Amino acid sequence: MLVHGARLGFSDPKTIGSAGAYRQLPDGTLNGEPTGTGNMPPGGIQEFAPTCMAAVPKIWDILKKGVEDKLSKGSAISRAIFQAAFSARSRALQQGRESPLLGLLFKKKVGAMLGGRVKIAVTGGGPISADVQNFIRVAMHFNLIQGYGLTETCSAGTLQPHNSTFDGVAGSPVSCLQMRLADCAKKEADGSYAFLDREKKPYLSTDLKHLGQACMGRGEVCIRGENLASGYYCEEAMTKKEFRAGGWFHTGDVGIWTPYGTLKIVDRLKNLVKLKGGEYIAIESMEATYAGSVYVDGKNGGLLCYGDGSMDKPVALVQVNGHELKNWAASQKVAYSSLEELCKHPGACAAVLADLNAQGKGKLGLNEVLAAVSLLPGTGALDATGPDAPWSSENGYLTAANKLARNQVLEGFQQNIDALKPLATR
Repeated sequence: MLVHGARLGFSDPKTIGSAGAYRQLPDGTLNGEPTGTGNMPPGGIQEFAPTCMAAVPKIWDILKKGVEDKLSKGSAISRAIFQAAFSARSRALQQGRESPLLGLLFKKKVGAMLGGRVKIAVTGGGPISADVQNFIRVAMHFNLIQGYGLTETCSAGTLQPHNSTFDGVAGSPVSCLQMRLADCAKKEADGSYAFLDREKKPYLSTDLKHLGQACMGRGEVCIRGENLASGYYCEEAMTKKEFRAGGWFHTGDVGIWTPYGTLKIVDRLKNLVKLKGGEYIAIESMEATYAGSVYVDGKNGGLLCYGDGSMDKPVALVQVNGHELKNWAASQKVAYSSLEELCKHPGACAAVLADLNAQGKGKLGLNEVLAAVSLLPGTGALDATGPDAPWSSENGYLTAANKLARNQVLEGFQQNIDALKPLATR
């Protein structure tokens, strides 16, 4: 972007969209309406009106939920019209067609949320839900493509073509590098493979099936080429571990080749967790799926799934969407004095747990069904720690790129995890 003379825009994650944000006008009043570029809107994206946008999956999920929240406040007729138009345009795009009238409708009504000028958008930094990717493409009237790369590869890895309508894949390798999938052949002391999928099968480059779907090989993603770093600064042992013979860098990411020649990242080796019964769960895949629940607040950090060898089922810490949880409480006539109190209500935990598992039905394995959740209100300051704190880069629970700092969250909320473990053990 800099080479081509583009301007760069920056925004706080909590005010990147206009929903829920306010801006003080010159006369001292507060503007909370998405008034569009040039009219001092509260959201950073509308003010900047980008033509190209790159973001991590969490941001796209926040934008999707912003649209859905606005729809939920409309009439039943308007929701039905939106759903019919969405289904028609989604079907057209998947068939390689465009629907000009529906496209114009979505561009005017939904695309304006981002300033109305976006031509192409890229997601990366972690797996994105296929539902979220398709929603952005259809409703916001620009294509959202996925890329994959690492710091060690100078960001280069794979990228979907600008006109691709495939969801959940990271695209094909870029021309400056070579890529292969290596067998995850590490073995335990008893001779069994250390890393297995949820069907208890090893990841092998010769595999032609992945969880029942056709593929052209599975394994750890390995990259070499002119884009590759020479190693880790002053970390000789780590360099030897990850930068191996033949110039191949072992990424730690587990991927598959689709029949179309594209790479799909299915998880990271360190986040493939074995439960008490020997079943494996894919933590990052679970989080990407469960994040679609209306009860998950992406602005406060989203959710973290957890499991270990002492547990029969996984559990989750959920930064809860206070608005949706209060709506549930009103519908059930549940009395409460604060959001913090409501988050501890057994009925609230049960409702959120049921909705999360409904999101995962048909997408995740039976061993990845959550046994329990801990609801976090996220009402504290951005730089605060403790049970009521949101997850942010200010308090170290998120990285600068808004990805989960998993170890820090687990350390800060260990009491919550300890309270959930008995509920996940038979």
